[in-house]
Amino acid sequence: MSEQPRNAAAGQRQKQHHKAAQQATGRAFADAGLTRKNEEFMFQLNKQLEAQGAPADKKAEWLQATVEQLLAGQKDAKTAKGLFGTPTAYAHELLHPKKEEVERQVNTNTWLLAADNALMFFAIFAIMFGVLAFTSPKALSMQSHNGNAGITAIILVALAGGALFGFLMKMIRPKVKADGSQEKRPMWYRISVIVLGLVTWMAVYGLATMLPDAINPQLNKWAYVILGLAAFAGDLYLRTKFNIANALFGANHGKTNAN
Repeated sequence: MSEQPRNAAAGQRQKQHHKAAQQATGRAFADAGLTRKNEEFMFQLNKQLEAQGAPADKKAEWLQATVEQLLAGQKDAKTAKGLFGTPTAYAHELLHPKKEEVERQVNTNTWLLAADNALMFFAIFAIMFGVLAFTSPKALSMQSHNGNAGITAIILVALAGGALFGFLMKMIRPKVKADGSQEKRPMWYRISVIVLGLVTWMAVYGLATMLPDAINPQLNKWAYVILGLAAFAGDLYLRTKFNIANALFGANHGKTNAN
């Protein structure tokens, strides 16, 4: 027998074997108790998994799992298309599963919390005085000295507020026990800590207003607005880069990474 007829015979036997395997698979789907449409879906899914190169062991596992889901869905009148879409798309999904997005750990480092708060406080005060200079220029010009509108006072108040509240937010967070569970601090404790922080910050604010103009100059209104916006942008960048969890100006969600 020549080589060509032998190859043709081998190819024919392979086709027959493949056809018999498909028929056996089809009978298995029919015996599983699926509806006609669900049987057809499984038959097409089987073909698509083969066409897309699914490993034999994985294919059997996926088909069995899909049959079980279809049987459960039939009780609630759910269709294969409603559950999985088209056989082609579902086969691709099984072969190329989407990677689950890894939950980022939120950062509760005290220094980062302080920097986050300080930038936000600076942005608030700088923009506030900049807008005030635009809308009511006389309100600032009538002051005997620059006081809290001076740039040095704004910086000091922002730094003090950032450090204070960065530390205080750390103090009032739930305590992490040895077993990993969290225990909330008592309400009286949290209120006391916050009140103490506010009183201290207001004292710093009052002292900052007494700075002499020579070391506490008042900037141009545009400078205040630009610096405030720059601080706000810097704070957003800091939060995004380090995933900072801050209860004072909004918290990110995720797993806590306390440093």
